[in-house]
Amino acid sequence: MQILMRIMAIAAVLAFTGITTAQAADPMKDKEASPKLKERIMEDAVKGTVLRLDGNTIAIRDDDGKEVKLHVDSSTKMDKVIAGDRVKAYHTDNGHVTTLQRLENK
Repeated sequence: MQILMRIMAIAAVLAFTGITTAQAADPMKDKEASPKLKERIMEDAVKGTVLRLDGNTIAIRDDDGKEVKLHVDSSTKMDKVIAGDRVKAYHTDNGHVTTLQRLENK
């Protein structure tokens, strides 16, 4: 009986605060990567298709057909991406990705 009461109390709190199960199930919803103005102005960007993600390395085939390997880590702001996604990778001169945005496929 106590478990049922707890479940009902949690459901009431969630309903009252407006949190739905769809929002709770999508932890990436509010974490879309957005480059800062400084990144847009100062840093280079590679636009292309993700070939593979291997640990801290992402391989992208750029729009000129060249394969580019860049470094990512926990400091990289990243949209959730998989091989085949179109992306724009803002990176430093030494190849570290600061922001990785998923682009709409056209």
